[in-house]
Amino acid sequence: MLFNTLDFAKFFCIVLLVYWLVWRWRTVQNVLLLAASWYFYNHFHSYIIIYLVSLITVSYSSALCMDRIENPKKRKNLLIVTVCILGLGLSYIKYSGLILGNIPGLDRWQAKALHIIIPIGISYFTFSSIGYCVDVYRKKIAAELNYITYASYISFFPHILCGPIPSAANLLPQFRKPVMPSLEIIELSLSEILWGLFKKMVVADNMVIAVNYCFAEYRDQTGSTLFLGVALFSFYIYADFSGYSEIARGVSRLLGIELVRNFQMPLFSRNPGELWRRWHTSLRKWILDYIYLPMGGNKGPKYRYILLMFFIFGFSGLWHGASILFVFWGLLNGMYFLVYILTDNLTHYKQPPSPGKIFPTLKEAGKISLTFLLATIMRIFFRSPDIYAAKEFFFKIFSLNLFTMPEMLVVKQFIWCVPMMVVEWLQREKEYILEMRKFNPVIRIVVYAAVIAGIYYFSRKQSATECYYFKF
Repeated sequence: MLFNTLDFAKFFCIVLLVYWLVWRWRTVQNVLLLAASWYFYNHFHSYIIIYLVSLITVSYSSALCMDRIENPKKRKNLLIVTVCILGLGLSYIKYSGLILGNIPGLDRWQAKALHIIIPIGISYFTFSSIGYCVDVYRKKIAAELNYITYASYISFFPHILCGPIPSAANLLPQFRKPVMPSLEIIELSLSEILWGLFKKMVVADNMVIAVNYCFAEYRDQTGSTLFLGVALFSFYIYADFSGYSEIARGVSRLLGIELVRNFQMPLFSRNPGELWRRWHTSLRKWILDYIYLPMGGNKGPKYRYILLMFFIFGFSGLWHGASILFVFWGLLNGMYFLVYILTDNLTHYKQPPSPGKIFPTLKEAGKISLTFLLATIMRIFFRSPDIYAAKEFFFKIFSLNLFTMPEMLVVKQFIWCVPMMVVEWLQREKEYILEMRKFNPVIRIVVYAAVIAGIYYFSRKQSATECYYFKF
């Protein structure tokens, strides 16, 4: 049941109606959320709910025990055991094929390992459970006593498939108190859902055919076509993932739960550091809190900081998938940071580019274009089916073959990016893309109607496509 389907619209309307009717009783709401979440997830993987319930029970029980144990050493040992159990479950299901396939003598077991169906969103709810246990260990939050409350938090259907990865300290308390959204919040939520649907159904779903064509038929394409195909993939994956995240955030807010903003205009970043801070912010925050800072961060000698940075990027690549290509993608992105770190030129921008202006300065436009180009080139590893395809892409792009005439099928698809980029650039300083509280209600209604009309007339009429990041 995808967000961009009528089935989900019907399902959510029923859940929301009942949820609002019982808004004074938080326990009843959580029971409803849990039932709705498991029903929602059952549409993707029925038997995997058993795994999800086991994961919830292990992390819930472990956190309760840690809260009652006074001995620091025992608490730490319990945390280590819990993280190992949760991590090993994720590692076996997601990475056993990759591991066994690269160990001599064990490759014959690879086929048996690969028959396992990887649950959609397994990385998200596993990381959420690990983060919760670590926060309890650090005494950042108290262990949740109510099993239903904790289970509804981990299983919460808006984010369970594709994030964002919530912080227990910020999100779990919201499951303990009833909240009825105001009319202003309802409008903001619906506008965010609307914009997310536009990006997913109009921009991403229309571009995906050309993207798939370029990567499937790369042997017969020119360097110019392949380069444009990879650039198109950059726009596609942003529209696809951020659009789905915005729908999730709007849906969640209608239920009185505020999720973190997962994308903060990353395509307008001026260096790789800013891009990583603005792209998939919840994953970055999770890695920062539970891996990077505990391992020392940027303290100590510069060589140690650089090694840690490459480890973090390699981990991020492996998180995205059980393939050596994802590891290459992560490590090569780390190379960009190395250049900026060694030259002390990694500026931490606090504001979006050219605040208060309609057009960027030439300097900022150049920085934005260079950052986009650097990120796009590395996405060859992210999307290529194997190392040989990636090699072919690089060979053709970095040759005179780049200056040939590209296929118009690919060129024409960039038209879908124009409305998204224009609107987001004009609204880059806003929390919500369609935030128009200062405008007359009539103007707002006209804008919403235009977006709805765009979705109706320009969305693909074929069956809905799932989010690309579901596989991670």
